[in-house]
Order: sequence, then C-alpha cells, then structure tokens
Amino acid sequence: MSDLRLAVDVGGTFTDLVLSGAEVGRRSYKTSSTPADPAAGVVNGLHTIAADLGIDVGALLAQTPVIVHGTTITTNALLTRTGARTGLLVTRGFRDTLRLRQGQRERQFDSRSAPPELLVPRWRVHPVGGRFDRRGRELEPLAEADVVAAARALAQDGVEAVAIALIFSFLDPAHELRAAELVRRELPGAFVSLSAAVAPEVRLYERTSTAVVNAYVGPILRTYLDRLQARLRELGFDGSLLVMQSNGGVATPEVVAEHAVSTLLSGPAGGPIAGAEAVAPLELPKAMTIDMGGTSFEVSLARGGVTDVRPGGLLGGQAVTTPMLDISTIGAGGGSIAWVTAGGMLRVGPQSAGALPGPACYGRGGTAATVTDAGLLLGYVGGESFGGGELALSRVAAEQAVGALARELGIDTTAAAAGIYATVNAAMTDSLRLVTVSRGLDPREFALVAAGGAGPVHAAALARDLEVPLVVVPRDASVLCAAGMLVTDFVHHAVRTVYGRTPAPDAAALAVAWEELEAGVAAQLEREGVAPQQARFRRSVEVRYVGQVHQIELDLPDGEAVDGALLDGVLATFPAAHRERYGHVLDGVELELVNVRLEARGPAGTPVVALGGAPGEPEPAPRAARDAWFDGRFVATPVYDGAPLGVGVRLEGPALVELSTSTIVVPPGTALTVAPSGSYALHGAADPLADVLERLYAGGVSV
Repeated sequence: MSDLRLAVDVGGTFTDLVLSGAEVGRRSYKTSSTPADPAAGVVNGLHTIAADLGIDVGALLAQTPVIVHGTTITTNALLTRTGARTGLLVTRGFRDTLRLRQGQRERQFDSRSAPPELLVPRWRVHPVGGRFDRRGRELEPLAEADVVAAARALAQDGVEAVAIALIFSFLDPAHELRAAELVRRELPGAFVSLSAAVAPEVRLYERTSTAVVNAYVGPILRTYLDRLQARLRELGFDGSLLVMQSNGGVATPEVVAEHAVSTLLSGPAGGPIAGAEAVAPLELPKAMTIDMGGTSFEVSLARGGVTDVRPGGLLGGQAVTTPMLDISTIGAGGGSIAWVTAGGMLRVGPQSAGALPGPACYGRGGTAATVTDAGLLLGYVGGESFGGGELALSRVAAEQAVGALARELGIDTTAAAAGIYATVNAAMTDSLRLVTVSRGLDPREFALVAAGGAGPVHAAALARDLEVPLVVVPRDASVLCAAGMLVTDFVHHAVRTVYGRTPAPDAAALAVAWEELEAGVAAQLEREGVAPQQARFRRSVEVRYVGQVHQIELDLPDGEAVDGALLDGVLATFPAAHRERYGHVLDGVELELVNVRLEARGPAGTPVVALGGAPGEPEPAPRAARDAWFDGRFVATPVYDGAPLGVGVRLEGPALVELSTSTIVVPPGTALTVAPSGSYALHGAADPLADVLERLYAGGVSV
C-alpha cells in the first residue's frame, strides 16, 4: 500500500478524509472537527483510517507519500475577526486608503449599510516618506527614519504582523523591500506582508487590502501548519504535505505560509474540481456544484468542465485580489440555527451550532433547533444510521429544540420542522439564482451536482424549485471537497500590470512580461519537484474599454509566439466576451490592456483511483422503511442502502437512499438511476435518464 494518497478537508463542523490507493481503492471518512485545535481533528481522522485498515497510524503514514490538506482556518479567522494584531505602513498622504475604499457602498441602494470593519485601526496605520511615480521612477527616497519610528511604535502596541503597501510598488518594489528589512530588524518574529509580493498589480486599495488580509491571517495559518507538521512528524510522516489554495491548486506549506491570503477558499476549492470529475463521464456541458456541509453552502458553475477563476473579490467585507475559483458561499448548513425575528418570522442561519455543541440531536449539549434536527423529525435523516451508524441521533432532543421554536411561532413541532426545511431551501435557491439567472444563465440548462453531508438531503427540492432536470450525487458526495483535492495540480499565478491602448499595444513588451513571469513560476514548480517538461502554462490578458473600472480576462492560444497579429486576434474576441457578461458593447470605444497573467500547472503526487460502478440487481429490496414528509404529510417510505446499488438500478420516489455519511431524498415524481460512472442520478420519473441527458447535451430545457 505504498502508493496511498490522502486528502483532508477540515471544515467548521466535520473533518473529511478520502484515502486512495491501488489496494484499498477509494475510501471516505468523516470525523468531528475540533475548533479549539484543528490539528487534533486531523489526527483523530488518521486514527479512524488506521483502525479501518487494521494497522497503526505510523504504518499508515509510512505508506502515504502525499497528504493534501484543505482548511478553513484563514477564512474563519477573517470572518470571526480573530486574526493577528496587525499594523500597516503606507506612503505619506495615503493613510486612509482602507477607510476610503473605492468610495462606494457594497450595497449601493442601502443608505444604512455600514462599511466593513477595518482590520487595522487608524492609529496602527503609519505613513512614511518616499515616492515612486506612475512610470516606476523614484521621485523621493524612502524615509528610513519614518519606517524605524513606525516599527517601534507598532512594537509597543504589541502587533504580531505588519503589512506594507506603498504607492506604485508594483512597478518597483525597492522601497517595500527595504522597509521590510527595517521592520524585521525592529520586530523580530513579526509576520511581514508586502503588497508587491502578494498583489503586484494596479489598484492601490485592493492591493493594500490584500496585503493587510495576508498579514491578518498569516500568523494564524503559519502557527497551525507548524503545529500540524510537527504532529505528523511525531506520528511518522516523512512525505509531502500539500495545501489547497483558493485557485483550485496546491502548494507547499512554505509557499502558502507566506501567501496565506491564497488559502481563504482552501476548503471549498476542492468541490468544483470533484464536481467536474463527477459529471465528466456523462459529458454534460454545464453543471453547478453545491456543497452543503454543517456550516455553509457553496455553489460554483462549470462550463465545458472548467470552473471560472476570478482575479479577486470580497471576503468578509475585505477586498482581496488573488486568483480564486468562482465560488459563492452563504451560511446555510446542517448545523445552521433556526430563530424567530422580532416580527415573528422564521429565519435559518447564518449562525451555526458547529461541531460543538452541534445540533441538539447530537446529544452534546446543544439546545437550538437546527436544519439537521428538522431533517430528523421529517424522516429524511435516520437516527440510527446517521454518519454510518457512528453517531446515534436523539429524536427526543430534536423534538425539544424544534418544539421550543414552534411555541414561539405558535405552530406545532412538525410544521416548525417543515418550515425550517423550506426556509433553508429558499435561501439556497436564492443563492443558486444569484449565480445563474442574475448572470443571464438558465439554470434549467444545468445539471446539479449535490455534495456535502446535507447536500443530497436537499438537492431534489432545490432542483424542483429551479426546474433543474438532473441531479447527480457522486458516491463520495459527503466528502466531495476532499475528493477533489486528490486530483489537483500544483498551481501558481503571476500577474504584471502592463498598460497599452488599441489599436497598437506593444506586443513585444507583453511577450517579455510573460517570459519573465514564466521564468519565476517555472522555478517555483521545479522547487516543488515538477520537471520542466511537465509544466503547463496558460497566458491571458485583462482588457477593458477605456474609462471602465472592471476588466475581462482573455486567454491567448497555447504555444504561439506573441506578436501583433496574435494580439489583434485575441482583442477581437473582447466585444463578444463583453456582450456575454454585460449584455452590450460600446462601439467605437478604444480598448485598454491592464494586466498580463500567467497560470502555471504541474502534476502533484501519485495517480488517484477513480470511482466506478458495477451492474446491480434490477429490483433491489429496501432494508427498512420509515415515515418521511412529502407534500404536506408523512408518507411510508422505503429506505435503501446506497452502497450496493449497481449501474442501471432505478428507484422511483418516494424513497430514501442512505450512504455512509449522507442520505439521498427521492421525492414522489422523481426517479433515481445509477449511472455507469456509479453516481446516483435524480430526474423526473416520467423520463428515462438517457432522454434527460440528451436534452442537456443539446442545451435544451427540460421542464
């Protein structure tokens, strides 16, 4: 078993693990997270795997050369404002860059919307002398005395991290580099974040904010990774630990420890990759992947098997400009708490019961009604079979929690449970509409890939609300993000701001920029063990109409030399891309090149065992039955064991299909068919699966 490969995804409620190897196949595990010490949850998961294989942890790790790790530790630190005490050095005259932002409210038409909380209060923002101009020419040398004075003041204030963001440093980082030397001398051990290193591109606010976020979460991630690696070494691990990044690729702990901002979507980033893998055998052109865990609900879109990578965005109200998969997140999960507003309205989330105490039915001291409690009372979740039988759920505790909520609402307990289920579904449906309808996309032309422990419980209801014709539930749906981490590459992105306006941008200057960027990322890949011939590169350029704020990324053809003709061909695609995204074009307006980007990829680790399916019995027998809530009443519903269901098996709803760590709810009027890939497909009972697939291939609408 020396070819084992392990993925670990530490979430807010559960830690998911997927083991792959030629002899063991592909196995999934789920343990409770340990928020006070996330590394302990990882170790607990290793003991669970070792016990399942009948070996000790040392023997397991000795046969595992690669562990891929995804974590929400930086996300949680940002969202809960528990990051490091951070200071900021800026160019004199730009002390309020963070406070001013872009001069816009996030919700433009809400006059009462408050600005995001500053990660660095104004008294810890120190201006220093020195200046470059917009062409990268030094106008004034760095005032080193200002830097030293600022560092000493921050030391007295007990800061743990310092961000440095000086104007036009993306053109020449000399001042930032010298300032960093002085700060490290005055504050030995402090985490120092340079804007020219983490976001070397135009836009002062976004670059400053990114450097600050990196400093704010950097010490938290570095401490965690040091602790985790130490524990793994104590247990006998001498292989490679790789960390998932927001861009859908992995990097070494040394790289992400300095660029902690690149891990803000570390956990969810595996989901879109695994979702694309799940629908690849069906050759579906469009898919949206949902991941509903214990705390959050993520959704992403894939077209042609590719999930968009956006150059940045807002996380926790903070602007970051670092490449990340286009994933939308809301606070809706199995542990989301139901509550009543002052006006008597039912709401669910974003607060979560988390891993401890967890939903009331866990019996760990929780008293608040959650989505999982409602699922248990409605019969969707089995009390004895939850989590593969590892955790027996308390129906009494769920009834007490939901009953208390019901009394607040003036309704009975069952109605309150049904209300919780419907309310959280409505929130998730709105999230799905936001990433489809609001972008001019028709959700009825997509397949829905359901993941997360709670995803298959709610997927059919979401598909019905959006008229989505097909739901695909992978065999390892509840640990899909971890499964996606198994098939990732090393990925690094590089960017450089290079201005140029049509009709004659400087193609030679762009070619030189890409060559220099490629040399840098190729060297990084080589340090990570990727041979030069294994490296793959994707070049792109960001373009906008002159006067616009936002730009569109356009890819260059692979392997072709950059010259004027090639660049003209790429720019000619801009109007169509602009029309697709914004619904219009601006005839006669010049184009402006803003940034050139480079994505570098290289293989990481050993091959992964793919899931598949074997033929099954035409009419499998249910293993049990229980009452489940459908169409406003309880219906006697057969319960099937999902593991032995083979290819070609078809079940008609109502039915419940239990997997080791999740349950697929098949409502009346819906059929479940096991696809050749082994995935479970939910579709209208009146249509064979082949007909539904044919309509989706053609991009048609099936209602």
